[in-house]
Amino acid sequence: MSQLGQVRSQVVSIGSDAKSTAAGLSAFRTKFSQAVGQVQATIGGTATGVDRQMIATLQAAEKQLESAVAALQQASQAANDWAARA
Repeated sequence: MSQLGQVRSQVVSIGSDAKSTAAGLSAFRTKFSQAVGQVQATIGGTATGVDRQMIATLQAAEKQLESAVAALQQASQAANDWAARA
């Protein structure tokens, strides 16, 4: 196999791994989002700053999960596009 063929194979593998990782993270994100909603509903009305900080931290993590899923999906698509042209 030529060097370009080896690189193409590696890129296809990376794209596949990125797609499956994105799917797993997306499923986790759904569960995480539900848990954040439950926590917020349970303690969201309390007056302590610690509770508000914890909810804000969980919400920030949720947004980062969304960003990670989107980035992995984009990487998978880019890898597949490149491999198809290589």
